[in-house]
Amino acid sequence: MTRSKYLVGIDLGTTNCAVAYVDTKGREKPPADIRMFDVPQVVAAGESAPRAMLPSFLYLAGGPELPPGAAEVPWGDGGGGIVGEFARIQGARVPARLVSSAKSWLCHGGVDREAGILPWGSPPEVRKVSPVAASAAYLEHIRDAWNFTFAKDDPASRLEQQEVILTVPASFDEAARELTVEAAKRAGLASITLLEEPQAAFYCWIVSHQDRWQREVRAGELILVCDIGGGTTDFSLITVVETPTGPGFRRVAVGDHLMLGGDNIDLALAHHVEKKLGGIRLDAEQWSALRFACRTAKEKLLGDGPGDGPGPDRWPVTIAGRGSRIIGGSIQSELTREEVRAIALDGFFPVVTRGEEPGRGARAGLQEFGLPFVADPAVPRHLAAFLRRHRAEAIGQGGHQPDDRPARPDAVLFNGGALTPDVVRGRIVEVIASWFPDDPGSAYAPRVLTNASLDLAVAQGAAYFGVVRRGGGIRIGGGTARSFYVGLETGRADRPWMCVVPRDAQEGDELTITGHDFDLLMGQPVLFPLASSSVRPDDRPGDLVAADPDSVRSLPPLQSLMRVGRKARAERVPVSLAARVTEIGTIELWCQSRTDDRRWRLQIQLRGPAAEPTSRATVADEETDRVIIEQSELDAATAAIRGAFEAPASAVATEAGPSRLFRRLEEILDVPRDKWPPSALRAWWDTVRDLAETRIRSPQHESRWFNLAGFSLRPGRGYPLDDIRLKALWPIFHQGVRHTKDVQCWAEWWILWRRVAAGLTRQHHDEIYRRVAPFLLPQKGTSPSKKAGRPKPEPHELAEMWRVAAGMERLDAGVKEALGEPLLKELSRSPLPGYTLWCLGRLGARVPLYGPANTAVRRELAERWLETLLSRPFAGGRETADAIFALSQVARYSGDRARDVSDPLRERVVARLGELGADDETIRSVREYVELGASREGQALGDALPVGLRIRTDDPAGE
Repeated sequence: MTRSKYLVGIDLGTTNCAVAYVDTKGREKPPADIRMFDVPQVVAAGESAPRAMLPSFLYLAGGPELPPGAAEVPWGDGGGGIVGEFARIQGARVPARLVSSAKSWLCHGGVDREAGILPWGSPPEVRKVSPVAASAAYLEHIRDAWNFTFAKDDPASRLEQQEVILTVPASFDEAARELTVEAAKRAGLASITLLEEPQAAFYCWIVSHQDRWQREVRAGELILVCDIGGGTTDFSLITVVETPTGPGFRRVAVGDHLMLGGDNIDLALAHHVEKKLGGIRLDAEQWSALRFACRTAKEKLLGDGPGDGPGPDRWPVTIAGRGSRIIGGSIQSELTREEVRAIALDGFFPVVTRGEEPGRGARAGLQEFGLPFVADPAVPRHLAAFLRRHRAEAIGQGGHQPDDRPARPDAVLFNGGALTPDVVRGRIVEVIASWFPDDPGSAYAPRVLTNASLDLAVAQGAAYFGVVRRGGGIRIGGGTARSFYVGLETGRADRPWMCVVPRDAQEGDELTITGHDFDLLMGQPVLFPLASSSVRPDDRPGDLVAADPDSVRSLPPLQSLMRVGRKARAERVPVSLAARVTEIGTIELWCQSRTDDRRWRLQIQLRGPAAEPTSRATVADEETDRVIIEQSELDAATAAIRGAFEAPASAVATEAGPSRLFRRLEEILDVPRDKWPPSALRAWWDTVRDLAETRIRSPQHESRWFNLAGFSLRPGRGYPLDDIRLKALWPIFHQGVRHTKDVQCWAEWWILWRRVAAGLTRQHHDEIYRRVAPFLLPQKGTSPSKKAGRPKPEPHELAEMWRVAAGMERLDAGVKEALGEPLLKELSRSPLPGYTLWCLGRLGARVPLYGPANTAVRRELAERWLETLLSRPFAGGRETADAIFALSQVARYSGDRARDVSDPLRERVVARLGELGADDETIRSVREYVELGASREGQALGDALPVGLRIRTDDPAGE
């Protein structure tokens, strides 16, 4: 792409967006003349005006609620959605149609972020959009506003033709960064560079102090960037370093992803006001309105008034009411300045000691908005933990350090709208200073570095970074804070590490490893040992480093399987190795064949959940294999599997045949089947896969193959390379059952797909559902068995069909609701079919085990299901146990007001569970948010999980 006329920085914020730019005037190295773009937008019905910020709100108007032209922007009709100031105003009146906090949803792995799920909890008739689409809508508005202002007669000035620097939280993971890039692409922005927001804020400080910054900071000092916006909290550490050309800056640490910000304060205030209303429980739409009203009150009461004097002492909070209990059609309350200060400061910015750890208990209502906010809302505890982890970066603070002593920042730069009030910034400085009472010399307090505007600094810094990329200004060394290494197989115990990425490598750097030849093993799983070091700045790509745990720290290995074409072939390929630090915060390792054009890419994720680099591949928990199988026994078990399936049909019932295979494996391993570790189960999967065609020998061969395959791969995720194993299994679905007249084969077939459903994608779930739907929801006058060319399902198979359908959590909520209706009708039968209650509990679950939260059935429908369950007596034994499961799943507390059933109904469920003999943990899960243990996850899946494996992961959407 040719050099663009403008360099444009866009802060795509949770609450507000801002745009800054530099007109290069055709210069190769333009001066840092940064200007703000006031974004034209609708600010009132029928009125447009430019504003310094574009509020990150999208209003989805429905029908003729607004007069013609009320939402028209200068360049058109807005495309069916209103973005900006008027969207926020209108959304306060009709919150069910307002999309907000799209940025927080963009990094929420518990939902399908590309599905239409926003506004969260809105009625079915409201049109919905995905977090990606909402983010794209903000960028499209900025694009159209820019083009209307700058490019009416100059196509070269269109935003699509400019270099755009788009900011993201420093702790955004790879998926969130890629989705941000996808939103930009949908808006037509092709030349995108991502920049971390704390760095952008610091770039703003550099450019705004370019004539005097060397007088404010000195070499060796440590600078904390504390960035708290509407939805996220980010911490970064930057140190001042000496370079050949003078002082410079290097980013040395980035904090965890913390979904904690101004939204949380709004929620806490809303809870406080709701308690003042005398027992009124607001519905989801009223709750949204209350949050917005509390946000306004917070801004008025926590900030300073006109002329920097004190603001008002109290502020009214009014929302529309419902029902006869509400006088005058509205709910009225108020917040005082003292209440807001107490909740904000004591709840979110309390005075804590430097050794306190963030709490990990229940979420205490902070999920009410549907987002997985952090358990502990106390920002200083997270800050203390961050500084303790990175105390090695505390330059010039050597000597023996107490274990709880954090890195001491010499200066702090604040950023983000949540830190706008002076009182909040003052509290943070006070707390940090209190952590170092014994420092020598005068009383310590970090110096406060200032930007002119906490709201506009990120956009301005992003525009300045565009100048830096053109060779001007001062660059922050922020590529990699560590060197990265790959372990080499030499046959010796002291395996050396080879440097592939040096410390301080910049985004966009491409590094070729020379002086070494490598062989890459193809066609079977391979492991790439990884390590990093923050204390070896001189290692270069290709350097061999001796194993030294004091200087080179091992990381979770990267596991993968290299394929040649559609099928894997076992071979060794001579390759050369190269590395690249990408623009979105990952390291790519490229294996280039030295004999042809084939290339393979591996990715290392730099930002893991514990602020340490991790590989992208899932790594089993260290507790996964509590039972270790000796290799000779494992080899014998694998041989027994091969012998059983290669046995002729006449030998199926013999000791070596498939019918007695599980008993034979228990004897060989001397471990009962429910204790077989996942390492053993996955180890013999390749053999099971290779024996797939032997199932045609007899119905017993086939049913046992289905049974062993599902048992070995359950739950379909959680162990390294499970995604590859599931891809190898899926073709079996299209091949179908070979012995179509055998009832047991069909039952085991459906059990197989239920067992591995957690590892399958939404498309797989949809395809399985298309096969079972004609039998579960038959249409009058049709014969699904005849159409499918197979016998009518026996009751045993039909039960397994129901179980597999109920266990596929990625099915659309509407599909689950349709499946629930015939199950409700079955509740009038006596005795109940054995699958009814379990299936109803799975379909109506408030908290999915692995699927996205947006596929949960509507709250209103779940309440109707519960009413039916509560009205039915249960026969005891297994039926009562299943009833406890169904009631606890459909009434389970999620902390999300849009999903949770009403408080009175939940209390009735608690009472009924007590009558049925439910244990305390089950009852507690209905009263408050708790994570399910492995045994209860297994109950919900219908199978015990392999020892040590858990179903929940960081990305329940699984897409």
